[in-house]
Amino acid sequence: MKKLVRLFIGLFLIGIVLTGCQEAKEILNVKFNADYQTEFDVVVPPSKGTNFSINSVFAVNETIDPTSNPDFQLYIDKILEISIEEVKGEVLSISKNVILESALISVTNENHNASWEFTNEAIMVGTVLTLDNNSGQWDAIENILLDKKVLTVSVSGQVDEDDVEFEVHFSLKSDVIANPLD
Repeated sequence: MKKLVRLFIGLFLIGIVLTGCQEAKEILNVKFNADYQTEFDVVVPPSKGTNFSINSVFAVNETIDPTSNPDFQLYIDKILEISIEEVKGEVLSISKNVILESALISVTNENHNASWEFTNEAIMVGTVLTLDNNSGQWDAIENILLDKKVLTVSVSGQVDEDDVEFEVHFSLKSDVIANPLD
């Protein structure tokens, strides 16, 4: 009976020590913001010909390197979790207000894709295009960042007029949890 009590006490102490070690490890978790941004210069040139042949399409892309964030680079092999907090595009400048008849904004790498479609959006200085998580796009961006490789942000579409230029600021805000012991 005494041996059985000692065995239970021993198992109990081992359980406490193992649980305590896991909690001690979690105390060392590091949480930091990994925010990224880029700007697009969209140019829709004047059409050549009559009004019936307006060519008002555009397509631009930029790349973002997740390791450009110094904390991300420091903990690159120790990252446990990434959560997206916000993704948006904002019009910083425009030569004349237009209607965005259709547009596709994509964030991609070789393994994952997140995209948003917009139709009939009035575009002027200060217009914010909220890139929400309605179809799980933020989950895809989390996976893109977890791949730890360069990602591409693309904007393509059509506006209702030609001969227009506008600048779009794309921003991505995320929280990252890493543990130096992993």
